[in-house]
Amino acid sequence: MQNQGGADIAVIDQPSRATAILRGLERRRSTQTSAPSRSGFALAAEKFLLGFLPPALLLVFVAARYWVGVHLGFDYRPLWEASRHLFHGASVYPAPHAAALQDEQQFVYPPLAAVLAAPLAVFPFGVAAALLAIVELVATVATLSALGVRDWRCYGVTFLWFPVIQNLLIGSITSLLALGLAVAWRYRNDRRVAAPVSAVVIATKVFLWPMLFWLAATRRWRTVAWALALALVGVAVSWAAIGFAGLSSYPRLLDELSRLEAGKSYSTVALGLLLGLSTGAARALAIAAGAAALVGVVLVGRRQREDQDADRRAFVLAIAAAFLFSPIVWTHYLALLVVPIAISRRTLTPLWFVPLAMWATTGQSDGQAWRVVLGIAVWSVVLAGAVRAPRQLAAIRTRAEQPIAALGPICR
Repeated sequence: MQNQGGADIAVIDQPSRATAILRGLERRRSTQTSAPSRSGFALAAEKFLLGFLPPALLLVFVAARYWVGVHLGFDYRPLWEASRHLFHGASVYPAPHAAALQDEQQFVYPPLAAVLAAPLAVFPFGVAAALLAIVELVATVATLSALGVRDWRCYGVTFLWFPVIQNLLIGSITSLLALGLAVAWRYRNDRRVAAPVSAVVIATKVFLWPMLFWLAATRRWRTVAWALALALVGVAVSWAAIGFAGLSSYPRLLDELSRLEAGKSYSTVALGLLLGLSTGAARALAIAAGAAALVGVVLVGRRQREDQDADRRAFVLAIAAAFLFSPIVWTHYLALLVVPIAISRRTLTPLWFVPLAMWATTGQSDGQAWRVVLGIAVWSVVLAGAVRAPRQLAAIRTRAEQPIAALGPICR
C-alpha cells in the first residue's frame, strides 16, 4: 500500500513539476524580453541613423544656410536668370573667355535646360530655389522607387550622402538627371518612354551622351535613332528661341570652362594634372579611359542574349564612360551614383555606404592630391561594384523588406 501510495503521490507531483518548469520558462522569457537585446539595439540604431538623422541633418543645413545669409540655389541662379532671359529672346551665354567665367555664376548648360526650367523662373529667385529643392528631394525618392528599391534604409543612407545634400542645397539639376536615367532604365524596352527621356537627359547635360552607346550596344536601334533625333530637335528649337545667340562660340565656352575648372574637380583630367601631365595629355588620358569603357559597353551589350545580366552591366559601364570622359566632375555629380547602386543592390549592402566618404572632402577638390584621389576612388569603386554581380551580407540583409513608410518624414 505504501508503494501504491508513493506511486499516487508521484503521479500527483508530475503536473506540479511541469507547472513549475513552465513558470520558470515564462519568468526567463519575461526577463529576456524586458532586457535590451543586440538586435534591439541594432534596430534602434538603424531607425536613428537612417530614419531620423537624414531629414534632421537636411533641415539643419537648410536652416544654417539661411542663418548665415547664404540661402539656397548657388548653382541654380545662373539657370534661373537664363530662363528669365528667354522671355526676352536675349542671349543666355557669357563671353567665352576666362574673365567672364571666374565666379562660376554663368549659364553653361545647353539652352534646353533654360527652357525646361522656365516655369520656375516666374517666381522670385528665393521662392524658385526653395521649390527646386523640394522637386529634387521628391526626384531622389522617385528615382529609388522607380528602380524597385523597397528597403527604407537605402532611402535613409542616400539622404546622408553629401553629394545628394549638396545638390539640394545649391540647386544643381543632378537629382533630376538621376531620375531621367532611372526612368530610361526602367522603360528601356519601351521606346515611347526611353527615347524622349534619354533625349532630354542628353540634351540637358551633354556629358551623359554615352547612354546612346548603351542603347546601341543592346540593339535598341529605333530607340537610339529617336533619342538622337529628339535631342537634336530639342537643342535646335531651344537655341532658336534665343536667335541662335552663342551657338558658334559654345564649344570655345566649354573648352575654356574645362581649362579653368577641371583641376578643381574629381575628374580623370584632374588626376592627369595631378600626375604632372599637361592639359592636353590629361584630356587624352580621359579620352582613352572613356573609350575603353565604351568598348566595354559594346562587348558586354553584345552578349545580352546569352547573359541576362549584360544589359545592366552595359548600362553601368555607360555611366562610367560618362564620368571618365567628363573633364569636370563636381561633388554633386556623384548623386548620380544612386542609379547604378539601386539597379544592382535593391537592399542595403556596403556599396550604399561608399559615397559617405565624400564627407571628408566637401566642396571642390581645389587640386589637392588626397581630395582628387578620394573623389575619384568613390565613383570608381561604386561603378566597379555595380558592374559586378550583386553580393549581399546576411547581417545587413536582415529586415531588408520593411516598408518604405517606416522612413517617416523623408518620404513625405
